Amino acid sequence: MKSNKGKSKKKSSAGRNGIVIAGIVLVLGILIYQINEEGMFVDQLPVNYQTIGPLTIDKDKYVLGENVFGYLNLHPLEVGDVTFYRPDGKSYYSINFNGSLEPSPKFYFRPNLEYATDMCTAKDIIGTWTIIITGKTLTDDKMDLTLESKEMEFKFLDKMLPGRELDFDKNACIDLDN
Repeated sequence: MKSNKGKSKKKSSAGRNGIVIAGIVLVLGILIYQINEEGMFVDQLPVNYQTIGPLTIDKDKYVLGENVFGYLNLHPLEVGDVTFYRPDGKSYYSINFNGSLEPSPKFYFRPNLEYATDMCTAKDIIGTWTIIITGKTLTDDKMDLTLESKEMEFKFLDKMLPGRELDFDKNACIDLDN
């Protein structure tokens, strides 16, 4: 009887090991496919943190369809606004901050073609964007407060994430059905 129990435990253990190995092979296969084909990892630019004053964004260049991720690292006395301006100078996204209420807010946005934001074609997104921080912020040496605004630039390139071609290959202000 003991020999039968030992054999069934070996069979059960071997079966579980086979399932685990099959699962690992499947996951690796999917990852390799995505990397080799025009998958999720192609055409995204590497993280390259950019900081000005209390603001940090994750990159200095983006492709169409990517999110702009950012966060603020605030002193309790810092109060103001961060505004993102499109290449045409129009305000696109703005957040206000108050270090005494929230010392490290995080945010993200993704410019898309929309009639409501007057971003009709990809050309309205592509180019150099400007960020302006206004209000009361720490000086560069972090020893005093200043009302001097701070400015930083980043770019959206004329490239897009795979699979997003239909999102940016139109005029959203004319093709209102899409």
